Amino acid sequence: MDKVKIHPWILLTLLFSSISMGLYAYRNFSSGETGYGMVFVLLCMFMLGLVLYGFVRNRRLGDGGTEGS
Repeated sequence: MDKVKIHPWILLTLLFSSISMGLYAYRNFSSGETGYGMVFVLLCMFMLGLVLYGFVRNRRLGDGGTEGS
């Protein structure tokens, strides 16, 4: 089965979502809600990881390489 690229718009929206999660975490930390801040920091890092994985995957598939599978 052929591997497909992740659409760039999806990666862009994930990037914007991770930025908004980071800003929301900052707002929670500044208001003294450390628990909520940590949750949103973790969500922000998870989404940034997904964005980076998508860029690497698209670049590898765009080059025609099938390393690792």
